[in-house]
Amino acid sequence: MEYIDLRKVGREGLKEIRRQVVQLKKMGKTGKEIEELTSVRQNRASEIWTAYQREGEVSLERKKYGRKAGSHMVLTAEEQENIRKAVEEKIPEDFGITGKLWTLGQTRQYIQVQFHKAINERTLSDYMKRWGMSCQRPAKRAWKQKPTGI
Repeated sequence: MEYIDLRKVGREGLKEIRRQVVQLKKMGKTGKEIEELTSVRQNRASEIWTAYQREGEVSLERKKYGRKAGSHMVLTAEEQENIRKAVEEKIPEDFGITGKLWTLGQTRQYIQVQFHKAINERTLSDYMKRWGMSCQRPAKRAWKQKPTGI
């Protein structure tokens, strides 16, 4: 008998298969009969039924895995707000960092000095995207260029 690999079934397909197993079990079918009708192994059908008895309809949905968004952050919300304000309102020279514009390197240096936390540029770039900022270079212009004359 060819069995269904439930890991490869989509969200709706999995929910439907689980619903079938529960419905057949409610009708009094045995594990072997459920296996023949749904192509789901007996032990897996038993797990689905047990979860349904314990949790109800919620057990039919596929659960989300992995870390929750926003967890495992290097910087606290307060620190993030302080950094965001510093980058928006001040220049690096105000904090003893060379340069007139904020770069990822200068922002990392600011975080190291102010909060004593080491953060890599890729992570900092993700934070800045979360704050609605992006890393941009100013346009290169000649000193004596007249924009109106071009």
